[in-house]
Amino acid sequence: MVVQERSVEGKVVDHRTGEPLPGATILVKGTDRGTITDLDGNFSIKLPDGHRKLLISFIGYMSHEVQVGNQEFLNVQLEPDAAALDEVVVIGYGEVDKKDLTGSVASMDSEEIKKTNKVNAFQSLQGQLPGVDIQSTGNKPGDGFNIRIRGNNTINSNVSDAGYSPGQNPLFIVDGVFVTDISFINPTDIERMDVLKDASATAIYGARGSSGVVIITTKTGSKGEVNYQYDNYIGFRQAYNTPRIFEGEEFVQFFKDAAVGTRHATGNLDYGQEDVVLSDYLRPNELKNIREGNYVNWPDLIQQNGLQMNHTLSASGGTDKVVYGFGFGYTRDEGTFPGEDLERFNLRSNLTFNISKYLSFDYSGYLTHSIRNLGSQEGFRSAYRLRPTGDAYDDQGNLKFFPIDGETFITNPLFEPSGILEEFKNLNFIGNFGITLKPIEGLKIVSRYSPNLFYERYGQFRGINTKSSSMDPARRRAYWNTSNLYSYTWDNILTYGHNFNDRHQVDLTLISSSWMDRYELHETEVRNFNTDEFLFYNQGIASDIRKLDNSLTKETIQSFTGRINYILDDKYVFTATGRYDGASKLSAKNKWAFFPSAAFAWRIGDEDFMKSQQVVSDLKVRLSYGQTGNTGTGGGLRPLGSQSNIGFGFTNLGDQPTRTAYVTNLANQDLTWERTSEVNLGIDFGLLGNRIYGSIDLYDRNTSDLILYRNLPIVSGHGGVFENVGEVRNRGIELALNSVNIDKGGFKWTTSLNFATNHNELTSLYGGLEELPPFANHIHRVGEPVGSVYTYQADGIWQTHELEEAREMGQQPGQVRVKDLDDDGVITEADRTTIGSVQPDWTGGITNTFNYKGFDLSFFVFTRQGVTSGSWFHRSHAWDGDRSPARFNGLKTNYWTPDNPSQEWFQPGNGGPYQEVVVFQDVSFVKVGYITLGHTFKTDFINKLGVKSLRLYATAQNPFIFTPYEGWDPETADRNTYRAAFLSRSFLGGLNIQF
Repeated sequence: MVVQERSVEGKVVDHRTGEPLPGATILVKGTDRGTITDLDGNFSIKLPDGHRKLLISFIGYMSHEVQVGNQEFLNVQLEPDAAALDEVVVIGYGEVDKKDLTGSVASMDSEEIKKTNKVNAFQSLQGQLPGVDIQSTGNKPGDGFNIRIRGNNTINSNVSDAGYSPGQNPLFIVDGVFVTDISFINPTDIERMDVLKDASATAIYGARGSSGVVIITTKTGSKGEVNYQYDNYIGFRQAYNTPRIFEGEEFVQFFKDAAVGTRHATGNLDYGQEDVVLSDYLRPNELKNIREGNYVNWPDLIQQNGLQMNHTLSASGGTDKVVYGFGFGYTRDEGTFPGEDLERFNLRSNLTFNISKYLSFDYSGYLTHSIRNLGSQEGFRSAYRLRPTGDAYDDQGNLKFFPIDGETFITNPLFEPSGILEEFKNLNFIGNFGITLKPIEGLKIVSRYSPNLFYERYGQFRGINTKSSSMDPARRRAYWNTSNLYSYTWDNILTYGHNFNDRHQVDLTLISSSWMDRYELHETEVRNFNTDEFLFYNQGIASDIRKLDNSLTKETIQSFTGRINYILDDKYVFTATGRYDGASKLSAKNKWAFFPSAAFAWRIGDEDFMKSQQVVSDLKVRLSYGQTGNTGTGGGLRPLGSQSNIGFGFTNLGDQPTRTAYVTNLANQDLTWERTSEVNLGIDFGLLGNRIYGSIDLYDRNTSDLILYRNLPIVSGHGGVFENVGEVRNRGIELALNSVNIDKGGFKWTTSLNFATNHNELTSLYGGLEELPPFANHIHRVGEPVGSVYTYQADGIWQTHELEEAREMGQQPGQVRVKDLDDDGVITEADRTTIGSVQPDWTGGITNTFNYKGFDLSFFVFTRQGVTSGSWFHRSHAWDGDRSPARFNGLKTNYWTPDNPSQEWFQPGNGGPYQEVVVFQDVSFVKVGYITLGHTFKTDFINKLGVKSLRLYATAQNPFIFTPYEGWDPETADRNTYRAAFLSRSFLGGLNIQF
């Protein structure tokens, strides 16, 4: 049989301008036959018999289906696709089209979030949005994250993290509920995340928005037939990027060098390796293992591959009267050290009742139950400290509690998983109950009650076979803490919108909002158990009560807000917001403050003079100014912190203990709000039919009246006082860029890129001070970033030929040398200086996605650059902690010896008085966030099975890291190695199915 074909010709042009579109794709529907237009937009194609429809597409334009019929020539007009620019953005108490947005807002939708395949919602955001710097605080399942939006806006004296505290995190809002954490959310349940960055965008949240706002909207139902969705992944996580430590014979060599260094540190420079007698230092079992060549790699011994999986089942549907959505999720995440795991259950529900065209009721609820086991605090660190010359097992094959005979400081880490239980059990419910009245066209009145209920039980038991107990029953201990939080937000919102003469669009929003937070805590600690059997569940059998305490804190904020949006000719957009806040924890005369903002946007791309050119398809300029407030949470201010508080203790009067009371801190009746003022200039653009689109933002943010607890002299009778102490400034540039690089012949390649740089500077301090007293190795100094790294400046290693010069400085060859900055011939406190900052110079991320005939491949890379931090890994595993030669195993470094005049690392055992400076490291990194390969099956195949869509995929999560840092993870370098964990990567397989 001869197949009849006929030719058809045509031309593809831009609907607005009539300009030809070269390279447009023409496909015969239902076949693989296709062609592209030439430079003049013309095409010719043959149609097989029975096929009379063409699918025509072009980058940046909406696809178009053409019925050929009997036509021999087709004139096809394509309309620009501005979907990326016209998406709806949540802005707080409302939403707007992105094209009408005047503030700086960055967003991720559900498809982008799903692509990340993360356990934690913070991980889904990390590296994805410009100006949003997210740093991991640990690598155990359920560990948290620090979040800074546009730099550090406030200060405190937190030594462990260079002045950072969770109180400096942005405001998180989940379905209208204010929360302090979003790790309880299953990322698969999230519809979108909108990050409000500039003060004009966040001003509507007044006292809560100075550090930015993250608005999370979970998935809801949609009208229509019931739709079921099942998403899952399952796989394992494994340790990687493990530091190089000494093994076997190389450790013996290292030990000898350390023994020599210990003697050199005392001035005995004639002592050499040939003088080292191992039996003078090592234990008998170690000497035996060296003779027999039996060594233990302790880090390898403790590792495991942890199971990682997620299952999410959801259903949605509805009618004109009732719309519903439900979802259930289960997550399990096991660590790379036995005993570490997270188990989480999520239940999501949404209901909307449209009672009439005037009245509706809506409800959303999100319930989470999680169980998190932290595992051992010491086992991981002990594995890296233990010398490889010890024994994991005795001669009978039983675990040996002290691997090195006579060494009781380090225990066998293999005992830890069964010897300790440290568990968090949480139950968290957030809800949103709303009633909406629409009495007349354009007017909407909403009353919304949003509770947050949180219960947590923390239990810890350290049994007989843990390092802290070390086989002593009196040192067994148990902790039992319970806490419950009840908070709510009650919003009453009136909105009115009207368009006048098709030119003037006016939208008015008025809000009254009440927020209350009430937190109760009960804590106990007991010791001296006669058994491990009851863990922390039977504290009554302990004979030593160490702690019995409870507390209550309560805080409220009342707010009144107004916002007006005005759009002229759909091109000129004006927004003005004012919020009046009252906070209970500030001083009586300064509880209330007003926070205004104003913004303007000009849609230049819609002007007539832009329609004659083909390069710029969309262009908008934004300019905004706004003020927001902070009640001092980032600086540590607690409820009642502005008042004099009473502390209680005991003293002995004669032989009798007597209860005492004392004033703990001084009241400050002048304590007022931290106030952030910000100017933002932004440009949103689209090029070549939106084939390239993105945004650029420049901002200048100043925060004044910083709140900080200042210690007072003991003779004052007060411990300290909360005061407004200074000002800080953040200036930066942000870039978001998206492009469709190739879209031809069924192959599509897209790229999303973001970049941000922020300059943080403390601009003033109270009383004209230039700096606050250094805390650890960090300092708050005017003209420098908040919490700058402050120490001596390393200048290499003293060499043998510099012996006399070294002795003049009170040092020996092989020791760390530092710079004499004031050139006075001695090293003093005056020679300490700022050597870097824990805040990055710049951050960025890039995602590339490739699609071809149902297959998709994507990979994501992100980075933090220009970061300096103290490394607890080096402090614990590459530093002389005592004068014993190589009491601990250590990082394999290029260390100094008389025969190896290295300038990189000091002589083991002979670091000198300034060896601490070498622990300050460049912790910049580039991480590959994920690499994912998937396949979406054709609908004509799966529809026969009753399936609407089906995608299978495999993904590698965090598979690679590139960094000069030699520890486990540069993100957590400043974290104490107590409770530390391996950096890990995951290999997962999963499916997304809709039916």
